[in-house]
Amino acid sequence: MNLLDKNIIMITAGGVGQRFGSSIPKQYLNLNGKPVISYVIEACKKSKFADAVLVVSDSKYHEELTEIYEVDVTVSGEKLNQTKRNGFDYIKSNSSCEKLVVVESVRPSIDSDVIDQIFQLLNEYDAIACAKKITDSLGAYEKWVINREDYYTLNPPEGFRFPLLDKYFDSDSIYTESIQQLPDTSNIYLNFNVPYFDKITYPEDFIRIEAIMKWKESQCR
Repeated sequence: MNLLDKNIIMITAGGVGQRFGSSIPKQYLNLNGKPVISYVIEACKKSKFADAVLVVSDSKYHEELTEIYEVDVTVSGEKLNQTKRNGFDYIKSNSSCEKLVVVESVRPSIDSDVIDQIFQLLNEYDAIACAKKITDSLGAYEKWVINREDYYTLNPPEGFRFPLLDKYFDSDSIYTESIQQLPDTSNIYLNFNVPYFDKITYPEDFIRIEAIMKWKESQCR
């Protein structure tokens, strides 16, 4: 990364895998023969528009990340929003970032086409949220009938005009989707026209995504 770089991808990789139940953070476990995070980094480095890729992770993985993948690294925090703040501060100090795409290290099916789509949409919008319509029925403790059309889920990656995000981002916020911290006047685009990139949270997710990744690789042959 250098001071001329304007389009940055940041990978959050500070998770310790507490819910997964592994002694090694799940982003460093082997999935079909290579670390989960490697799929994410490879997709990010295929981007046509990214000037640099930053991984925000535990410092004990920095040497491996820089030597094998040739990415920028900075140290993660105890919680996700502190990890993000550390990444934003690094980006401010080392680039002239105008557009930022944030991805998670535990979504190995991410692809570069979606990342590039987000970069392009940031020519027109302040922020991009990948979203998915809800197909299951919803219930609530205080209300029996809920119209699912009124709701949607937010799923990484997210894209931002970086100066706006940096100004309003609060690492102490209860919101883990950074886009929810932007002011109401922000010009936000909800992008429903993207695949859902499955997240590895529990051991059963790992098994399912391993099968999905094998199938995707077979389709590319």
